[in-house]
Amino acid sequence: MTKSKNQRIAYIKVEMMNEYQEKRKTGTGQVSGEVFRQGSDQRRRVRRPEQTSHSQNRTFQSRDLAHQPQGTYRAEYIPKSRKTTNRENISAAGTRRRSVSETGRTGYPSAGGRTASTRRRSSGTRTPGASSGATGNRTAHSSGSARRRVSEPSYRSVERSRSVRAGERAGRKLEELEILEQENERDYQEYLERKRKRQERKRREEEAQRRRRRLMVRGGGAGLIAVILIIVVYRLFFSNPVLRTVTVEAGAQDFQTAAFLRRDVDAEFVTDMSQVDTSHVGEQKVVLDAGGKERTSTLVVQDTTAPKAQPETAMINIDGDLSADELVTDIDDATDVTCSFKEKPDLSQEGTVPVTVILTDEGGNTAEVDSEVEVIVDTEPPVIDGVAPLEGFIGDPVSYKSEITVTDNCDKEVDLEVDNSDVDTETPGTYDVRYTATDKAGNTAEAETTITMKEKPDNYVEPEEVYAEADEVLAEITTDDMTLKEKARAIYDWCRANIGYISTSDKDSWTNGAHQGFTQHQGDCFIFFSTAKALLTEADIPNIDVVKSDTSHSRHYWSLINCGDGWYHFDTTPRTGGGEFFMLTDEELLSYSASHNNSHIFDQSLYPATPTEDSTIE
Repeated sequence: MTKSKNQRIAYIKVEMMNEYQEKRKTGTGQVSGEVFRQGSDQRRRVRRPEQTSHSQNRTFQSRDLAHQPQGTYRAEYIPKSRKTTNRENISAAGTRRRSVSETGRTGYPSAGGRTASTRRRSSGTRTPGASSGATGNRTAHSSGSARRRVSEPSYRSVERSRSVRAGERAGRKLEELEILEQENERDYQEYLERKRKRQERKRREEEAQRRRRRLMVRGGGAGLIAVILIIVVYRLFFSNPVLRTVTVEAGAQDFQTAAFLRRDVDAEFVTDMSQVDTSHVGEQKVVLDAGGKERTSTLVVQDTTAPKAQPETAMINIDGDLSADELVTDIDDATDVTCSFKEKPDLSQEGTVPVTVILTDEGGNTAEVDSEVEVIVDTEPPVIDGVAPLEGFIGDPVSYKSEITVTDNCDKEVDLEVDNSDVDTETPGTYDVRYTATDKAGNTAEAETTITMKEKPDNYVEPEEVYAEADEVLAEITTDDMTLKEKARAIYDWCRANIGYISTSDKDSWTNGAHQGFTQHQGDCFIFFSTAKALLTEADIPNIDVVKSDTSHSRHYWSLINCGDGWYHFDTTPRTGGGEFFMLTDEELLSYSASHNNSHIFDQSLYPATPTEDSTIE
């Protein structure tokens, strides 16, 4: 039902109640002529105002506003039922008829069964024998009564017609109200029916949605279980048992096939893992035979450990060139390390300058090392060590610098030039060789020696063969975690224990002497020297050949080695008078030589000086 229809019903109700209140205020006590049509016979029923109001109040009840559709009028009333309304109207109409029959049509009570109008008409009849005056009076009185009789019925007729019209209006209003109420009830019932259908449809939709949700959950669970089973079966029986990528830390060794497998299967490496280099960050392909089929995996080498190093002070000439790697030593990292300055040092004035060096490895890991630079005016020339007589074979290349070392107070690397313009490598003989070293400050140093060219013996042993023999021995007596001094001691002990001394040997070349020491395990001092030389060289221990300067009594050979804290004498040849010759200083060796017929006398100007104290390095 629309809002205008509800407003009309409310308006009619308010208008009827106002009319009733107005009647009560004027004191008429009743509303005569309030009639309306009821039912199909269109009977008129007269109801008292208070009865009508009472019946109306009982007939209508407030409708629950929560059931009203949106947009409808909310102050409406509806009949309880059709039977209740008819019953109340009939009761009110019966009471009204009884009242009318008792009081008469005029509304005044009767006396002796006669109405007031009958009494008035009787009193108006003339009596015989009345006087003329009385007659005149009566005439006049009768004329006035006639007027009153004429005016009183006219007034009552007008009043009655007015009440009838008011009743008709009220009846029409009530009839319209009843029609509107019926339409309202019908609309309301239709609304309830639509609401019930909507609720039922919503309930069915929600139930269907719940069923679909349950089916989806069940189907999804079953599908998930099926997918998991498929994945498990695939991984167990059909997937590649070899991992696509394997990540290792730089420097890793001793690879196992289990590290490349995702499940336990028979597998072996096809790739030679000894050739796999893990000293650089990067990727490498590794092939395995897993389950009878070759599979490829990617070996990823990463470096997550920061490098380490020890600071080292340096001395440099004013405005000299200084690299960051000159200020650090003993760099420890599995990959290559680059050095750089955190801030470029000022080398324009003499004095001590603090410097911070940044170490960066291939994995991007960094570390800082604090060091110092001593800035001086450099006037000291470099020192050339290891200058000794050389031997060469005709037809073979000659190495002039292999035994030469150059040191400087400022520069770690010094340019060394060799003047061999007088040497004829195709003609046997002895020739002069000159060395010149120049540091960055322009200071120079010179040294001279000789080289003897001779024919290569028929039984000459190539250096490569000797170095291979030395590697076999080093694999037995040294390990990678040993220091240079520990390796030197192991070499010294091996030569003393495995080579027997005899007074003669082949001195045509040191390689022949070393080969004799490795194969025959006997010889004189040259064999001991040559064998130790091969072992020291392959162990990366710097060494210099030393030759006895006074050969009037006998010849003798030994070495100078540097394990990190200076040059020391190293002689593996056993002496009849006994003695230990492992890393001796110049003073110690010359003292022994003086008491043993100049056994180790040498030209000190040709070799670097040793420290004055014993070696303290581990």
